[in-house]
Amino acid sequence: MTIIKYKSFFIGLSIVLVVASLALMNMYGIKRGIDFTGGSVLDVSTASSTSVLNALDFSNQDVTLYKTGEQAYRFISSKTYEEVVSVLNTQINKDGTHPFQITQASAVGPTLGEEMTKKAIIALIVVAFAILLFIAFSFRAVSHPVPSWKYGVIAMVTLLHDIIIPTGIYVILSKKYGAEVNTLFVIALLTIIAISISDKIVVFDRIRENLKLSNAKRSFEEIVGVSLNQTFTRSVNTSVTIILALLALFFFGPVMTKWFTLTLIIGMFVGTYSSIFVASPLLTVWNNKK
Repeated sequence: MTIIKYKSFFIGLSIVLVVASLALMNMYGIKRGIDFTGGSVLDVSTASSTSVLNALDFSNQDVTLYKTGEQAYRFISSKTYEEVVSVLNTQINKDGTHPFQITQASAVGPTLGEEMTKKAIIALIVVAFAILLFIAFSFRAVSHPVPSWKYGVIAMVTLLHDIIIPTGIYVILSKKYGAEVNTLFVIALLTIIAISISDKIVVFDRIRENLKLSNAKRSFEEIVGVSLNQTFTRSVNTSVTIILALLALFFFGPVMTKWFTLTLIIGMFVGTYSSIFVASPLLTVWNNKK
């Protein structure tokens, strides 16, 4: 019952974090990758020592460098193929002593980038409404004292919470470290939605079962508090297990998936918090207002 007792604090904290995240998005925006803006990807091998390329700074040239092998690198830029090659010639082989070979090159046009943006937005909206309908249908047998559709609405509100806060943190990463929004970022958000809604359904399902078994003497807040106590350990243990696996991927995995992994880690923290400290308390607040 401690969570329900201090529900105003937990809900207030979430509101502050969401507002701060929205303010950051409005102030700085997020750097979009070539998946959404169009650009070029070049895989390059060079006989030069690793220190030669590591010492170079491509940030002012709108080129991002990833190490993919012992002497292999991937250059990603919103520039055209010719412009990227010109930058490489200027930065790497400017004196003719560090030749490089382009092993693979691909380009994404602006039109495809716009299409990817639309599809990503549509995917998020469709998934959200599908979840809303699923929860409303699943909880139709327990419509007292809270109608089943309210469980779905609360789930949607907290899912927005679970997406907005990681995105706000990603704005900071984009501003300070050049993290870009790409297809992997969208996949990370969809994964966060899937894991987060699964956790919320477990808690809601426990509330539903306890409502069926409860007597008239118990209030709705008491039933919710008992349900949270019963599912708290399960939710935390599940999240910690996933986060440990993600931390291993973050520290020992390839460079190109680090922002993707970090987004998932942040999303797991935020999703677990909202499942325990926000979703069910919001349900009690809505019921009390009625």
